[in-house]
Amino acid sequence: MGKRVSSLLLVFILCTMSLAGCTDDENMSTEYEGPISLVVYYDLTAGQIEESWNQGNQQPTTGVSISFDLAGTTSTAGAIVTVTLNPGDGTTTIEQNVGEDGAEIAYEWQTHGLFMAAAGAIDSEGNTHNVTIKIRVDRHITYAIEQVGEAGDTMTFSMSPDNDGPLPNRISITSEAQNQGALPLQGGTADVTWELKDSDDMTISSNDATIADGSTEEWTTMSQSMKEGDWTLSIKSDGDTVNADHDVSILYLEGSESPANPRP
Repeated sequence: MGKRVSSLLLVFILCTMSLAGCTDDENMSTEYEGPISLVVYYDLTAGQIEESWNQGNQQPTTGVSISFDLAGTTSTAGAIVTVTLNPGDGTTTIEQNVGEDGAEIAYEWQTHGLFMAAAGAIDSEGNTHNVTIKIRVDRHITYAIEQVGEAGDTMTFSMSPDNDGPLPNRISITSEAQNQGALPLQGGTADVTWELKDSDDMTISSNDATIADGSTEEWTTMSQSMKEGDWTLSIKSDGDTVNADHDVSILYLEGSESPANPRP
């Protein structure tokens, strides 16, 4: 019995060692029997786009940049000449010449979604092999507007991912309204109304608050009632005008991405 257990343990260790340096089990094709031994390292598989608006003007957006290192990839048929990456966001596949630019290929996602990226290699004999890696990209938007009055202000953002993947898991919003006070013809209160609507113009959430001169009120809301298309977050104020700061996060399900696979 002791020898049987020892043998099974040895087999398990050898199998575990054979997967080291590859992607997770889901991404490694058990059906592939070609000459390419694909090894892909990547430190991240999830990130958040940072988008900012000030007085209706969009500031520079920071996307989610991930590098895929295929330097350990080999082929028994010939040299690896090209590494490839299809980001899964509708853009064309990137092909990079290993001799000219190396075997590390990078891409920056600029739109939110759960993307099925494909990293691969081509050898000198034209053989190809690739693996699928799930990339989760959330979106975080900050939006600042001053002197909001009875006419109000409306922020618009898209809840649609840039592929055929799932809709976001939820939206989380924190909005702060400040009654600055000490302004000409002001000095009273601000009756503020917030409203979040989906792409069918249906109210998802709303809030009212009376803000005293020189005071601040914060509203926080979250919804998992997802619908694709353009959503709106509006704010208006009767009485004193207010300055508003919206913080909007469009979030996908944590853990829906592939595990990271950093270089040992």
